[in-house]
Amino acid sequence: MRIYKAILLSCFWMLYTVLNADVYENKIYSSTIKTVQLFPSGYELAMPIIQLNSSEKLDLHFDDLSTKPKTYYYTVIQCNADWQPSSLNIMEYIDGFTESTINDYQFSNGTKISYVHYKLQFPNFDMKVEKSGNYALIVYETNKDNPTFVRRFMISEPKVVVDAGVAYPRSMYNRDKYQEVVFKVNHKGFPIDNAQMEISATVLQNYRWDNAKTNIKPLLVGNNELNFDFNDVLTYPTGREFRQFDIRSIRFRGENIKAFNITTTENNFYLRYDIPQQTSKYQFYKDLNGLFYNESFENPSYFNGADYCNVYFNLAYPSPLQNGNFYVVGAFNDYVCDDNSKMYYNLETQSYLATIQLKQGLYNYSYIFKDESSKIKDQSMTEGFYVDTENDYTILIYYTPFGERYDRLIAVKHINSIQDRY
Repeated sequence: MRIYKAILLSCFWMLYTVLNADVYENKIYSSTIKTVQLFPSGYELAMPIIQLNSSEKLDLHFDDLSTKPKTYYYTVIQCNADWQPSSLNIMEYIDGFTESTINDYQFSNGTKISYVHYKLQFPNFDMKVEKSGNYALIVYETNKDNPTFVRRFMISEPKVVVDAGVAYPRSMYNRDKYQEVVFKVNHKGFPIDNAQMEISATVLQNYRWDNAKTNIKPLLVGNNELNFDFNDVLTYPTGREFRQFDIRSIRFRGENIKAFNITTTENNFYLRYDIPQQTSKYQFYKDLNGLFYNESFENPSYFNGADYCNVYFNLAYPSPLQNGNFYVVGAFNDYVCDDNSKMYYNLETQSYLATIQLKQGLYNYSYIFKDESSKIKDQSMTEGFYVDTENDYTILIYYTPFGERYDRLIAVKHINSIQDRY
């Protein structure tokens, strides 16, 4: 009887652990930390993905507006495909120290807003990753359980080949509003015993995690081929090309800047009045698909020479909405709808307003409406849609053979809705 009770308690504890496990997200926990970027060395606009056992590196950059240098530590946590911690011990996937310090920093140079810029290249002599999969980079001051910020990255080991494209949805109702991702996985030479149990896919639109499709299983399993050709499952709102503004100079007005006010203590940039985009009208222009990059025309050392600016957003709307709020989102804030991105209605100007502090650079952004009761987000109210809007998609293939305790990332595929149209 005691044995059965022990087994039962063990099962309950495992279930409790799974239900209460942390899900690691890109998140900043300190109000003084700004402009956190993690990307492959030399590719500032790429996703933080590098290959296992390669010479590729990731570059981490961030600013601390507290102005005084601090000792920051970092560690990495291996995660499963759902971004919950795997069951591996850290010594099973890390070669070297399990935590280390970020020693490379510079003071801001010639800026009105003082800050300390930190950078780190990873993997490095102190710490290397020995297994593929999802990882959370944890940066903290004293306790990793109380992080300063978290950033996701991935280590891949290419084992299979993905053939993918973007198709028109089969449903006539969704045809103008959505794009559908269709792909096949060729695993010739890489045996997979039970694809439905061992294989899963994650698909991202424009490098976003907030609307990613996860835990996608193959529809059909053939001879060395897995088919993910679903009917209206891997569909994403087309949206429109992202809105954009340019604050790379504090001497002249960049793109979409209505006015600016530069004082001895701060930089204020006022964007042109935005209006909801009309579905019947569409204009293609090359955007960054929601991304941003930092640059200063006045200071070539933009990592520590670009200044911070107050950017004023203005979305014209005839009356305030009662069931939710508008937010300003983009890669610069990880598409998070919180108090920092929330807009407030101004009866006098009949518009929603928001002010966000951002480092000099070129930014993509959009407006999103969030129903505060249902938590449903809707961009169509402000951005509209067009069937041939240019979007980027990323496909991640995970493999977990029977008995394995972590999800291997065995393929990464990037496609474009215009270049890879089916």
